[in-house]
Amino acid sequence: MSNFFKNNKLVFFLISMVLLIVIVGYSVRAQSASLSEQYASDTSSFGGRIVSYPVNVVSSFFSGVFTSDDDVNKLKEEVKSTDQIKADKSRLEKENKALKKELDMKDISQFNPISATVIGRSPDQWMNTIIIDKGKKSGFKENMAVITSEGLVGRIKKANQFSSQVELISTSVKTSKLSVDIQQDSENIFGMIDRYDEDKDLLVISDIDNKYNIQKGSKVVTNGLGDQLPKGILVGKVEKVENDEYGLSKVAYIKTSTNIKDLNHVYVAKRDPQTIPSSDESGEE
Repeated sequence: MSNFFKNNKLVFFLISMVLLIVIVGYSVRAQSASLSEQYASDTSSFGGRIVSYPVNVVSSFFSGVFTSDDDVNKLKEEVKSTDQIKADKSRLEKENKALKKELDMKDISQFNPISATVIGRSPDQWMNTIIIDKGKKSGFKENMAVITSEGLVGRIKKANQFSSQVELISTSVKTSKLSVDIQQDSENIFGMIDRYDEDKDLLVISDIDNKYNIQKGSKVVTNGLGDQLPKGILVGKVEKVENDEYGLSKVAYIKTSTNIKDLNHVYVAKRDPQTIPSSDESGEE
C-alpha cells in the first residue's frame, strides 16, 4: 500500500515538471521572435532601405531644383525692386536739384513769374514747342516770356483758356528773330538770334560787325527791343566766334543757359516789360 502511494507521488511530480517546462517554453516563445523570423524581418528591412534610398535622393534632388527656381525668381524680383529703387532715387535727386534751382528766385522775381508745368512735348517738335498747364485763366497772353531760374526758354505763341503753347528759342520755325545784347566789358553789342544749329547744339547770332572782338564766355541777354520780351533775361553765353563765309561780319555761337532739351517746370514773366526797371535804375550790377 505504501509503495502504491510512493509511485503515484513520483508520477504526479513528473507530470507537474513536464507541464511547467511546457508553460515556460510557450511564454518565452510568445515574447521573442525566432531566429528565422528575425532574419526574415532584417532582410525585408534592408531591402526596403535599398529601395527607399534612391527614391529619397531623387525626391530631394527635385525638391532642391524647385526650391532653387523659387529662390532665383525671388532674387530676380529683388533685383528688379533694387533697380526701381535706384531709378526712383535718381529721379528724386534730379527733381530735388531742379526744385532747389527754382527756389533761387532773386534773379527773376522782378518779372513777377508765375509757375507752370510742362504737360506736353511732341518728339518731332522737341526743340520747337512745349505745352504748359496754364493759359488765359492765369493771365497769360501771347509773346509773354517763358523762363527758368537759369534764363530764357521761349515765349508764349498761343494762349488757351487752361493751357499755352510755348515757342522755344531753339525753334527752327521762328516767325521773328530774337534781339539780344552781347555784354562785354562796359558795352552791349547788339545782335539777332536767327537760328539754332542742331549739329552744334548752339544758337547762332550772325551779321555782327567785324570791329567787335567778342570773347568766349560773354553773356547774352534780351534787350527788350521789338519782341515784347523783358530786357535783361539771360539767354546764354558765347561759346565761340567765327567769321562768316565772306569775311564781312562775324558769327557768334551761343550756348543756352537753360537746358532746353529737359524742361519740367517753367515760369511765365507776367509783369509788363515796360514797368520793369533797368539794371541802372534798380541799382543791380
